[in-house]
Amino acid sequence: MKLSATRFNRHLAHIGQQVRWAQSWACPCINPASGQPDTRCPHCLGKGYMWPSAIDTVCGLSGQKTQQQWMASGGWAEGDVVVTIPGDSPMWQMGQYDRMTMLNGTERFSTSLTRGSPTERLLFRANTVERIFWIAANKAIVEGAIPSVDPIGRPIWASGAAEPPAGTSYSISGTRRPEYYCLMELPSNRNEHSGEPLPKRVVLRRFDLLGRRGG
Repeated sequence: MKLSATRFNRHLAHIGQQVRWAQSWACPCINPASGQPDTRCPHCLGKGYMWPSAIDTVCGLSGQKTQQQWMASGGWAEGDVVVTIPGDSPMWQMGQYDRMTMLNGTERFSTSLTRGSPTERLLFRANTVERIFWIAANKAIVEGAIPSVDPIGRPIWASGAAEPPAGTSYSISGTRRPEYYCLMELPSNRNEHSGEPLPKRVVLRRFDLLGRRGG
């Protein structure tokens, strides 16, 4: 009996999760000799890779047994997830440092930034910003206006809006969609059934290693 890749893909499309896949591209600022990116690069922000566009698609989340097998392999890290990519998905071509965003759920975040600092940006994409506040000189809590967030994670306040004074550390809270990265366990093509593009598994890592570089 031959496995029907079409039916398998259709099944995954029915039970899978909506995701957004962004292919990674190496930035030309990477030094060919050392492999290090330019920390001041305005395009990749010192990460060495860029994700200029994304595609919405579907993938399946592997069951508990598969997750436990990965945990027992010795390469597991907190937050890892094993997904199954349909053979007819554009994400089937996933490679190293590609990014996948889960679209069916959100999670809360709360962190602090310093107004006007070179590092004043979120290291992830905010879905919503719900509260901004800081501590005034008299130790009182000051509530600020809700900013927009530009594509590289910098909060932007409208003209005249209540924003933190320059040099002030402030709290920013809201929601974000879970993001995962293909860092180590690259997907491999299955050779069964005469090379037909069957669904394949890949381990994705929650931690954005590249996001820790640069300012």
